[in-house]
Amino acid sequence: MTSPRLALVAAAVACLALGACERIQHLIHGPGFDAQALDSALDPAIGGPDTCVVILDTRSGEELYRYGDHAVCNRPLAPCATFNAPMALIGLDSGVITPAMVFPYDGSVQPSAEWRRDTDLATAYRWDTPWWWRKLAQLIGPFRFGEALSAMGYGQGQPLGDPLAFWQGPAAGGGLFISTNRQADFLRRLYGVQLFVGKNKVSLPAVLAVESLMVEEKRGDTTLSGLVASCPSIADNSRNLGWWVGRIQGPRRDVIFAMSIEGQNALPGMEIRTRVTPILAQVGLLPPA
Repeated sequence: MTSPRLALVAAAVACLALGACERIQHLIHGPGFDAQALDSALDPAIGGPDTCVVILDTRSGEELYRYGDHAVCNRPLAPCATFNAPMALIGLDSGVITPAMVFPYDGSVQPSAEWRRDTDLATAYRWDTPWWWRKLAQLIGPFRFGEALSAMGYGQGQPLGDPLAFWQGPAAGGGLFISTNRQADFLRRLYGVQLFVGKNKVSLPAVLAVESLMVEEKRGDTTLSGLVASCPSIADNSRNLGWWVGRIQGPRRDVIFAMSIEGQNALPGMEIRTRVTPILAQVGLLPPA
């Protein structure tokens, strides 16, 4: 019987010979879920040459599954609102904010009723309140951001571009980029409390507060945590970017995932989550709803 590793090598050779290597889907090690079923389900749901899905073991960092070729999964992308997690972490760890701190609404015109109110961290996170995150970015400041991002190994390690929107992509004047692979690695280190600012490890209370913010739902003894985000990927708004990143933690498995789609008609992050959540249950990564 041909071993799985030899089968993967043979498939790669055939792919190169045919010049048809736009996408690679493979399982390196995947106890407890059906990788072939995941491939088959992702194709019609979110698949394509600009899609990347990475699943890592939370404890070891080992790559368990990848959908998308290496170039796509290593492509630098704007973090969009997935940056709310590291920004909240930096704010909490530095003492700039506390979980209960409220920023008063300034009365400015806002399109959503949820944005027209005094807001604390949990509310800003839930509704992705733009003015609140800009206020936090202003309080943290470029120097503290630079020190923290560099120590964390996040993106280029500097808040490049508009100081109040550097995470929102070129259309907003942002210049910070991070790949899907690096997103997954950042989350693995976050949940493993392996992040540092300067020479000091990020405080456990700050990590736990961010972990609490990220919880999306609980299914029995399994917790699904995540962040969805969307923003234009280039300055003229002709291409878009959708993210869903997070963690599945249960007694049988503990994995980090990062999913991105970048392109002219890329799905927004919320749609990625809507389409993929039932797939994760279908293949055994989540319990049934």
